[in-house]
Amino acid sequence: MSESVRRRSPSAHAPGRGETVLTVDVARWPIVVLTYAGKPSLAQLADHLRELEEKVLSRKERFVQIIDQTHGEVPDAMQRALIAEHQAKMEDLYEQHCVGEVYVCTPRMRSAMIAVFWRAKPHYSYTFVNTFAEAARWARQRWYEATRPASG
Repeated sequence: MSESVRRRSPSAHAPGRGETVLTVDVARWPIVVLTYAGKPSLAQLADHLRELEEKVLSRKERFVQIIDQTHGEVPDAMQRALIAEHQAKMEDLYEQHCVGEVYVCTPRMRSAMIAVFWRAKPHYSYTFVNTFAEAARWARQRWYEATRPASG
């Protein structure tokens, strides 16, 4: 099999250049860390989205996501369409349970994700940052804002 997807924990070393790594890490629940590295095939990307549905959305609990695309290649039009289709199909679950998403990515990847959002705009807070540390801070702050008791 020439195509392979390496599953790893976020604490593992950075992927090698061009290596495809797709992970759904729920170890820090309610903070979910998705890793998108390399250039996955459509089948690999579809498997990754199914894994997201199984490990995260099926819980039907509130969460916040960090999506680390630091080492990812920009998805092509077919991949962007698949991501948008997933977002649209899962829109109700995302709207009910996702309190926010933060993307760690390059400006070029940010442009690609904005293109996805033209087709399936998230109905929750999201932002783009340059480092994982910034993403972790944003995710913790967003979780706090979304779950703190209302003052009154």
